[in-house]
Amino acid sequence: MTRQASPTLKGLALWMALGVCGSIALLTWFAYRAIRQWQQSSALVIQQRTDQAVNLLSTALAHDMRAVQRSVLPLPERDSTASDSPKDLGDLVASAFARYPYPESFFYWREHDSGSGEVLFLQRSDRLPPWALQNDIKDRFPVSLQSNPAVARTLATRIAKDASRRRRFSTFDLDIARVRYQVVAKLFYRDTLREHLAAVFGFTVNIPWVRQHYFQDLMGQVAKVNEETSGLQFAIFDDRSGPVAATDRRTDLASISRRPFAMMFFDPLLVVMDLPDDLPNAPWFVQAGVTDDAAFAIRWTNRTLLVSACAGATLALGLVLTARAVRTKARLAEMRSDFVSTVTHELKTPIATIRAVGDTLASGRIRGAEPRREYAQLVVQEAKRLTRLVDNLLAYSRITDVTEAYSFEPLEVAVAFCQVQQEFNAQLRGLGFELDVAIPENLPFVRADRTAVTLLLNNLVDNAIRYSGDSRWIGIRASANGSHVAIDVSDRGQGIPASELDHVKRRFFRGKAAGSGGSGLGLAIAERIVEDHGGSLAIRSQVRGGTTVTFTLPTLPAEHVSDDD
Repeated sequence: MTRQASPTLKGLALWMALGVCGSIALLTWFAYRAIRQWQQSSALVIQQRTDQAVNLLSTALAHDMRAVQRSVLPLPERDSTASDSPKDLGDLVASAFARYPYPESFFYWREHDSGSGEVLFLQRSDRLPPWALQNDIKDRFPVSLQSNPAVARTLATRIAKDASRRRRFSTFDLDIARVRYQVVAKLFYRDTLREHLAAVFGFTVNIPWVRQHYFQDLMGQVAKVNEETSGLQFAIFDDRSGPVAATDRRTDLASISRRPFAMMFFDPLLVVMDLPDDLPNAPWFVQAGVTDDAAFAIRWTNRTLLVSACAGATLALGLVLTARAVRTKARLAEMRSDFVSTVTHELKTPIATIRAVGDTLASGRIRGAEPRREYAQLVVQEAKRLTRLVDNLLAYSRITDVTEAYSFEPLEVAVAFCQVQQEFNAQLRGLGFELDVAIPENLPFVRADRTAVTLLLNNLVDNAIRYSGDSRWIGIRASANGSHVAIDVSDRGQGIPASELDHVKRRFFRGKAAGSGGSGLGLAIAERIVEDHGGSLAIRSQVRGGTTVTFTLPTLPAEHVSDDD
């Protein structure tokens, strides 16, 4: 019954494991695809958000930085500004100061009838330039009017170069009192050919102040507009990638968009024909990034996917191990079934032989001393065979539950082997075996249990006889090896395939070429006995070249050996 059920059980377990593993692999693949698609969609949404945010910031910067030139400085169709009075200009400048923070001062020059004119500076009363002359202040609120001949000469010299080229706008960077400024001025001419300069109206931008205050404030206003879009962070960098302003100093941004912008407080399109060569042309950059939960989730989905894959792999491995355990259990049940069948046969054979011989002797049909002696030897031989089998079964019980303690004593290997040889002598002689024994006389004693070592040798010699084939030769060798004695039991029989060498010492295992007979316990019992004695057992074999089993037993120091031993 067991042999019929085992293949079905093993096949069912295998197919079930393969099916579950396939389902896990398919589920993992779908999960991987779904997560990747979600990652791509989320990354695309976040990238769109950062692109929109950086476009908004760059647009706001461009609009605000060009607004003074567009709305305060007179456009060509409003050249009448050239005749405005200082009071009118003061109102215009006060309005500009209130709306735009970056102009630090305005300046105005008009040619009088006498052919000259004074440069008038209109400055913020609450933020005077470093070069302002305090004693020239005319009105402290909201605009301060003053003149500064030194600064006026510096500006006039530079503006004169652009006027000589008949430009409508004069834009340049200039150091005033060791402070870097950007100057934007509108030039008014008396004639259409722009040969006679009539007036100049412009403003100055304090670059260090703008770098420290203006960009940070404007970026904060844009960030408030995007408050509903959580996680957006803005930053501005100069032409050397140095940080100028940022809403947050965090660097773990999931998605970053960057846009260049010109560090110019005027519209390049309006002055494209008048653009000087001495303005810095390296762009600055605005940046937007995201640090919200969605970006955090995107970064962690790979780890989640990895953990899920590991969990799936662990489950699949568990199923494979379970299937393997089921198959092993089925195999063990099959081996036990074979063992019971083999042991039953091995027990019945000598019993039947002994019973048949006994019946023959009891019937009185055997006459003569020589036939009776042969029948008696046959009974003894079968009884010894039955004894070995019973000893193996008892030893198997000890291996299964090691409760019986060994009785260790000094033992001579030669004496133990002589006892084994006597038991097999009739069988060896009857089968025509050549026994080659080489045991030195001065071999040291070993510390061993006499009964266990005898059973060990019995099993090895019985295997050598059983699998010798036609060679009919058995070799016994013993030698001292340091603190151990090594014993070799060799034959020249059919040998053991290399694929079975690692399995022959397992209980119930019998090789494919083992044939009938044997319980599959001999080598398992032998190895256990050797290990319990503190030794080791090794097998060397070659197919059709024979097998050598080598085991070692620890020697007993000479001082522990009495003369009686």
